[in-house]
Amino acid sequence: MGQGAAAIWVLLGARHGDNQQLLAIAQALGLPYRVIQLQFNAAAALAPVLLGATRLSWRTRDAEPLQAPWPPVVLAAGRRSVPAARWIQRQSSGRTRLVHVNRPWAPLSWFDLVVSTPQYALPQRENVLVNRLPFVPGEPARAVALPASLQQHAAAMPRPWTLVMVGGNSRPYVLDGSAAIALAQRVNEQVRSSGGSAWVLGSPRTPATAMDRIERALEIPAQVVRWGRAENPYAALRRTADRFIVTMDSAAMLTEALLSGRPVLPFALPARPDWRWRLASTWRAAAERAPASLLARSFDALQDLGWLSSTRDVGLLVRGLEAAGVFDGQGRAPELARQERQATVTRIRRLIDAS
Repeated sequence: MGQGAAAIWVLLGARHGDNQQLLAIAQALGLPYRVIQLQFNAAAALAPVLLGATRLSWRTRDAEPLQAPWPPVVLAAGRRSVPAARWIQRQSSGRTRLVHVNRPWAPLSWFDLVVSTPQYALPQRENVLVNRLPFVPGEPARAVALPASLQQHAAAMPRPWTLVMVGGNSRPYVLDGSAAIALAQRVNEQVRSSGGSAWVLGSPRTPATAMDRIERALEIPAQVVRWGRAENPYAALRRTADRFIVTMDSAAMLTEALLSGRPVLPFALPARPDWRWRLASTWRAAAERAPASLLARSFDALQDLGWLSSTRDVGLLVRGLEAAGVFDGQGRAPELARQERQATVTRIRRLIDAS
């Protein structure tokens, strides 16, 4: 869209999941928006508090330059996009409002709104909106056919279908050999209990060795589809599967399964945290036990400054969703998502109206 008509600028980075959330929010707002693809250099590894509102770490792929009229709102996600969002805000003389998705790894006070989910354990702030589900695209409105190369296999697979969505290594979670075998055993148990067969889909992060182990350990009728080896049947299976098993390394994958309204079984991957994750987790836990202590105040202060990032603990997300009763396939997840999406859109529209 032409920049003169764009009420929203959407800064896309390198992470597909982040980009999908940003685009879903922009589309839900129902306003003209401009998509800007960012590219980053080695300086992007520096903390946003060091880079400030500069162009040292990023550039755009767009033919259109970034220039006035500046947008009322910028949507962004990820640490590396923060300098770009702040640079745009500076060019607008502070009039552009900043909306950040997930965690910014930067002072929360820099943003007019941070839209997050429980796994990031952000502190309570007026400008932080914590939803229980990420803002991801809903289930496709139209049926999608299975790729022709898989239709013969599908005809031979008994119903009901269990769709197994396999992620991979995503710090601090790992899909190693033992986790792969444990996942296959869980699939065996589920299919023996419910009957039918299983589709096992890999993702870009799934190690090839893990998929090999899963396939060898499966003892029930199953079709294993490796990422990039064939046409991707995910869109079709998401609509037609009867139940899901999802590895807990990706909140977006889990949410997409839940939005089907059918039963979902999350599968926990083992965590292998580095020293930074262990330090932040231990510090956060101690702060929660004594919220009025100096330890808690120092933790909050360092988070506000962006020097100490919140840890990503998908277990926090799953526990919140379990409390909401969304895993049993009774349709609670789509309704919860609808309510949270509306709350998010309302908050952003208020920023646009006030700009």
